[in-house]
Formats: sequence, C-alpha cells, structure tokens
Amino acid sequence: MNPKFYLQIPMKKKLSYFIPFVLIVSLIVSCSDDDPKGDSYQANYLPAIDATNLPVGNRPMTMFEDAESSSKMYDNKDRWFRVNQPMQIIQKGKDSVQVSLYSPVGLSDVKVYAKIANYDKRFLIYAFSKVPAFHRSFHQIPLVEGKHDYQLENGKTVTIDKIDGFSSGAIEFSVESTDPLFAKFKKIKSARLVQFSDQYHKNEYGKYLPMNPVLAKEAITMIINFSYAISHPLYYDTFMNFDRYKKEQAAGTEVNGALNWHGNAEDKNGVYDYLTKAQIEQAYNTYIDSRTLNMAMVGGDSAWGGGPLASQWESGYVTGHWLGEMSVWSHEYSHHSGYSHTSNLANSGEGGGQQEMLTDFYQYLISLNDLPFTDPDILKGYSKTGYLTGTYKKPVFKINPKNPFLLKYKGEGKWN
Repeated sequence: MNPKFYLQIPMKKKLSYFIPFVLIVSLIVSCSDDDPKGDSYQANYLPAIDATNLPVGNRPMTMFEDAESSSKMYDNKDRWFRVNQPMQIIQKGKDSVQVSLYSPVGLSDVKVYAKIANYDKRFLIYAFSKVPAFHRSFHQIPLVEGKHDYQLENGKTVTIDKIDGFSSGAIEFSVESTDPLFAKFKKIKSARLVQFSDQYHKNEYGKYLPMNPVLAKEAITMIINFSYAISHPLYYDTFMNFDRYKKEQAAGTEVNGALNWHGNAEDKNGVYDYLTKAQIEQAYNTYIDSRTLNMAMVGGDSAWGGGPLASQWESGYVTGHWLGEMSVWSHEYSHHSGYSHTSNLANSGEGGGQQEMLTDFYQYLISLNDLPFTDPDILKGYSKTGYLTGTYKKPVFKINPKNPFLLKYKGEGKWN
C-alpha cells in the first residue's frame, strides 16, 4: 500500500485531491469542519531531542576536540561548512541524516524542517532542545521508520505514512531557532564554503605550517565573525559609499590617494581605474559569494592569499581576531576574492583601503558586542600551550578612541 499524507485543517468545504509523488507516494488532503482529525485532533509528535544526551546509536561526538587527529579536520569530504549555515544537515544514505554544528557555542530550541517533492509545505522533522558546540550525530529519518504526525509551519498537523527511503537530495532541509545566536547566523549574507587544506604545508613546509583542532576552532570562530561583519548593513553602506568614507577621513583636507575603490589595473601618476557604482556592487558580491575558502596558516615572513587560499600567522588565529586585528586577514581574503596589490581593495598604501576600513569597522563591532562571538574564553585557545608554537596572554580588547566608526556613530548602529 502506498504511504499517505493526511493534512488536518478544519474548513467549511470538504474536498480531497490526489497528487502523484516522485517516490510513488500518494498525497491525500481531506478537509472538513467535522473532520475527526480537525481542531479536536490530538497530534502525537515525535519528542524533542537533547543532543547533549544521546544514546550510543546516534554516534554523538564533538568535532575538533583538542587531541583529535588533524587528519580529520583536513578531510574535505567530511569537514566543511558554509558560513551562513553553521548548523548543517546532510542526508546520509536513504534513511538517515548527519547533524553537525560548526560553532564554538551551542544552540537551543533548534527546529529542522523538511520539504519533499510535490508537497509544498515544510514540516517539522526534528526538534532539538539543545545542540552543543561543535556537535555531530546521526539520526534516522522518521519518515522511513513509520507513520507519524508532523507539525507544519502554520501549526497545523500532517500525518505521513511510512516511506521506504529517499534518494539523495529528495529531502530539502532547513533550520530555524529562537536562539539569539542563531538569529546572528541568519543575518550572514556570505555563502563561502569553508574548509582546511593540508596541500599547502605538505608542498611548501615552512612557508606554510600545519594547523590542529585548537587552531581550527579559532579559525572557524573568526570566519563566522568576519562573515557577519562584511554582511553588516553599516559595512555595506560604507563599502558602497567608500568615496564618502574617504572624504570623512580627510576631514576637510585633501583626500590621500585614491578617492574611491579602484580595480587591478596598474596605477600611474595618480590615475586609477575607478569602479562604477555597479562594479562596486559586483566587488562587494565577490566577498560574499559561494566560492570555496581554504583556511591555512603561514610560518614564513609573508601571509598568502589567492584562488581558494587565505592564510595568516598563528597569532592571528589565537589572539589577533579577538582584538580586531584583521588587517592581514582582510588583505589575504581580498587576494582570495580576486584583488591584487594594485587595487585598494587589497593594498594598504596610497591612503588606505579595505584593510584599514575593515579593521576599524570590525573593532567597532567588538566594542558594540555586535558579533556572534566576542569572548576569547569561549575557546581559551590562548591558554593551550601544548598545541601552539607561540606563547600568548588572554587577549583583552580596547577600542581606540579615534576609531572613525566610533567617532561617527558614537555607539549606535548595532544590527538589531
């Protein structure tokens, strides 16, 4: 017998209709004000899941534990995420999912919705009361286990018969949560796919150095913060009106260097290939598009970026980002985004550009507590000397009273 969907919606008019489903599933909608499964129907939903207390069968684990083998973090088939989707749901086989949270802080009240072909409503398939930091576990898809009631987004109920299994991609998952941290995640516009690559230190050891899970956790924390910052409306406004920003910095004097963003063409005698407004919008989009980012660590005299690579020194990952010292990272991220030293989207000379502006802005956000993570004691990477080559003290942030964003916005502009 084909599995069926029963949608409980009280209505004045009774109707039913049949829609074929690609998995050979029949969909039956029956609506009536005297339907025994209408307002009086007592739905029996699946219980909420506490991911901090799962049975062994769910194979719960914490990713990036300090002593975990670095080979796991460098496995790009297994460890990767998009910066706007730290809570990751991936279908595994025809009957289960892998749940991963790429965040140094856990989430509460997480709802995972499913959408399947030929049914235009999302329904709640998993409800997690708690998901701890850097969590991973595996869960059977309840649709393949048996007949269940599921809550729709509008609060009504759909009952779905058992389905034998799903082909890859047949279920579309989405995540919602009332957790304030998740609200910050949802604001991130960037869709960068983040992973760690060992090709650099294997091919050029010394110029690049291997990372470990302690550094990986710091790097993940930093890239989520960074992605939030470049998605921020104040940053976007400043980026799109960089000529205004330059005039404000000049404070009535002659603007130093380029008047606005310019591209990669060689600059001669103060002649720049200035970008049009449309090109500036395109430039902004290169910072937030869905390309792959390989995060790496350098050991030589220079940091490097270009293609999928952006890198910095150990100190940048351990303490620098907590202090808002983002100049090096911004520079290499700009190379990764396609800009060379001849563009003020990457260079720091000729009156400054992206490096200086982004760093000042990032520090202003720290002062507002307007980043997903601002407390270095979340990870305490600075204290884990056995995993670090340098010696560090706890980073203590203090904003420069001459910070241009502080002077202009005076503590206002937090992203509500």
